[in-house]
Amino acid sequence: MPTKVLVFESDTEFAAELRTELGKLDCVVTVVDDGNSGLQAAAASKPDLILLAIELPRMNGFSICNRLKKDPNLKEVPLIIMSSESSNETFDQHRKLRTRAEDYVHKPIALGELLQHIQRFVALSESLADGDAAILIDDDIEVEADEDPLE
Repeated sequence: MPTKVLVFESDTEFAAELRTELGKLDCVVTVVDDGNSGLQAAAASKPDLILLAIELPRMNGFSICNRLKKDPNLKEVPLIIMSSESSNETFDQHRKLRTRAEDYVHKPIALGELLQHIQRFVALSESLADGDAAILIDDDIEVEADEDPLE
């Protein structure tokens, strides 16, 4: 069964990369670029994991986290906050709240590092997690030898 990941992200390039790479790991990824549509998406189809950027238009990611963690149907969903502007001190202050996230990461972040954070909360398909596993080598290919044109 695929892992449902809800991504709140206004950076379209990063969101597209997450959609592509998590899709390769058997995740169904929903990307939203604003808080209200994300809250509606979470309520309509409970995700297995939420990746939440702090820097969003119209609603701060910390406010979204607060709302998600107060929702009885969503409060147990693992939530990883991602921020390019928040300091370690900001993250430390937020960790003290009752409505805190399960993990905090600074952007930019390498995809491999983000996957390590994600795997603490949800199992990702191993079939493509190892790059070599995606390469099929068929040693039984027969090549017909044509006459050598140089002779």
